[in-house]
Amino acid sequence: MKEPDPQSATPRERTGGGSPVRRGWPAWAAGVLVLLLAVGSVLYSAIAPEPRPADAPATEFSATRARAELDRIAQRPHPAGSTANEQVRDRLVARLTELGLRPSVQRTSAGVAGTESAHAYGWVQNVSATLPGTAHTGRVLLVAHYDSVEIGPGATDDGAGVVTLLEIARVLTAVPAQRADVTFVFTDSEEFGQLGARAFAGAGLLGDPARDVVLNLDARGTTGRTIMFETGAHSAALMPALRAGAPLATSLSREVYRLLPNDTDFTVFRGASHTGLNFAMIDGSAPYHSELDDLSHVDSAALQDMGDTVLAATRTLAAADLPGLAGAGESEYFTVFGLVVDYPSGAVLPLAALALLAAAVAVWLARRRGRLRLAGTARCAAAALLVPVAGAAIGWLAWQAVVLTGPGNGRFLGGDPYSVVLARTGLVLLVLVPAALWLVWFARRRGRPAELAAGGLFVMAVLAVVAAVLVPGAAYLFTWPAFAGAAGLVVTARVPVDSPWRPAVAWLSGVPAVLLLVPLVWLLFGTVGLALAAVPLLLLGLAAVTVFPAWRTPPRTRPVLAAAAVVALTATGLVVSDAVADQPGAPDPAQVSLVYALDADRHEAIWASEGDGSGEWAREHAPADDPGVEQRFPALYGSEGTRSGPAPVVTVPEAAMKVLGESADGDLRTVRLHISVTGRPTQLTIYSATDGAPVVRAEVGGTTFPGGTNRPSTTTGWRWGLTLSAPPPEGAELTLTVRGPAPAHLLLAARSPDFPLSALDGPRPDSVRWGGYSSGLTFATRSYRI
Repeated sequence: MKEPDPQSATPRERTGGGSPVRRGWPAWAAGVLVLLLAVGSVLYSAIAPEPRPADAPATEFSATRARAELDRIAQRPHPAGSTANEQVRDRLVARLTELGLRPSVQRTSAGVAGTESAHAYGWVQNVSATLPGTAHTGRVLLVAHYDSVEIGPGATDDGAGVVTLLEIARVLTAVPAQRADVTFVFTDSEEFGQLGARAFAGAGLLGDPARDVVLNLDARGTTGRTIMFETGAHSAALMPALRAGAPLATSLSREVYRLLPNDTDFTVFRGASHTGLNFAMIDGSAPYHSELDDLSHVDSAALQDMGDTVLAATRTLAAADLPGLAGAGESEYFTVFGLVVDYPSGAVLPLAALALLAAAVAVWLARRRGRLRLAGTARCAAAALLVPVAGAAIGWLAWQAVVLTGPGNGRFLGGDPYSVVLARTGLVLLVLVPAALWLVWFARRRGRPAELAAGGLFVMAVLAVVAAVLVPGAAYLFTWPAFAGAAGLVVTARVPVDSPWRPAVAWLSGVPAVLLLVPLVWLLFGTVGLALAAVPLLLLGLAAVTVFPAWRTPPRTRPVLAAAAVVALTATGLVVSDAVADQPGAPDPAQVSLVYALDADRHEAIWASEGDGSGEWAREHAPADDPGVEQRFPALYGSEGTRSGPAPVVTVPEAAMKVLGESADGDLRTVRLHISVTGRPTQLTIYSATDGAPVVRAEVGGTTFPGGTNRPSTTTGWRWGLTLSAPPPEGAELTLTVRGPAPAHLLLAARSPDFPLSALDGPRPDSVRWGGYSSGLTFATRSYRI
């Protein structure tokens, strides 16, 4: 028998008489609970624990002790091949020796062929030491890279990981040894092709994949909770280690990371068939790969969280039977207030299909009881899709406004300018506006409450199946809210219309969506930055259409529209004003692009800048568009163009090339070359032009690289390149094989961070710092025909 249409009932009839507030207390209580869960989950995901003091027990990780070590190794930039890099290496050896370990330095070289960029080859110095276990049941490798980028001290990337390993080494040497060995690996040249990790793996130092587990530590931010964002194979066996540290973890991050143009040392180890966990701090990314990645921007609370998380995982794995890991399967996983939930990957698609079936059954039951119409449900589902689409549009438009208001914001490599908390809050408020308008329009004009709930339910159920097929790691975000929504719809369909528990049940059915989607929105903000705010805001829109239908008696349209307008204006102001980084009076300096480039053939030099240089100071030195600069200096290819201006000729690190010998085999010529250096360049690149004999192959240090084209996106004739990182002071030998009798046209470029500040017209203002690509570097080129 059909029950009365709740839409036709008066407010008093819907409450069954009596005080609406008194009878509505279950709904109010459930709504407040959902709100508290949303806020609490965000705070749990955003706030790291307080750092322990220097006098903390020796068996505990202390961020204060780790910070003291960081103060010694992150005073200045220390890229691979620099004197500062060697000093950090020596400090690592000394500290490990003080702890009673026997460190070794692997001095070797490694290379990797490029297809979209120049080939990479470099000299590295990895540091490692092993703490023996009692049973040698396997080995836990703790990995962090000790090199920095050329312009920044690398206090977080990856100084935080390095000192975390040192403090963990101190803790583990202070307690009885566990069953498995623990090896501490400090790799070199991670910032250039992960060459240190490639050398470590290539030398067979990784060991047996069936007995070794890798825990890698890195950073692209400066604050917030530690994220476990990537696993290797047999991930089901790694879940106990994950639970021990209770970090933030979601299998969605694995899917997101595949889309980002980032690699870490773990990429190399995973490619060598080793499993493990990849940890990083990601929030507060404005200083990332910039001059501001210094000691003042290190969050000790984030350092404490990383240490506690990795130490707990290490202890769990070192006490386990590591050879048994190889037989485990794969898991999908997520955390809720520190609780790790995981289940087999093979269950993802069946669970998603069951969620869709449950949604269909719930709609059928609700229709039988006269609570909804199929046509109305379809309209509500179609309209519900507009809310996440509107959220994504808001995110995109907001970033355009931020960049338009402050063009320098586009230079932040992590996608976030400074001080983004208010901006994120404003964007969240903005997305709630279309969700509220959707609710008001359909609740009062088009649909019934059950149709609204069923519409949002079906959106989530269909997305669960789609995600299970395309991105399995994300399917849980929709599967469990769909199950809860189906259960809520069934219960509310059976509860009398006038029962005060109906809206309470509706609110509670949205709890899984709140617990899974809302904290993830904040986490994704830190991962992709405001530049890609459309991604988290799309998920927020989905959460809203799942939870908002529990608002059973929406207010009148005019007050909601007025409130929506106020919220929209307020949020827009927060987004724009809080995210502008390079305006006068801004608390943090603008990150600018400016390099010094010397054409040694012509004895001419220029200042060059990417795009508009991100500020008036850079434009003063590089005022004119220079479309031909890439032909003279192939490393300078800004996506928004390059500007340049004349600069005085000064002494900078350079390189020269000399022919040692030549032989011929048919139409192939093999030329032996010696490259010498003056000063201490960190990288040397040999480019081959298309107007000369093409390079067939190149060999350096026993590694052979193919010729042809490996720089396909360049607009110049320099279509092939080979970069040598950290070249030794005595130089290097290189063998090129070219085809045909014509001479090969080569360009040799030396790159270094020795920017000639004294050659500037006046001091660099305190309001600017180096940041992003093409910043704070020096290039010197010479051309040859061989």
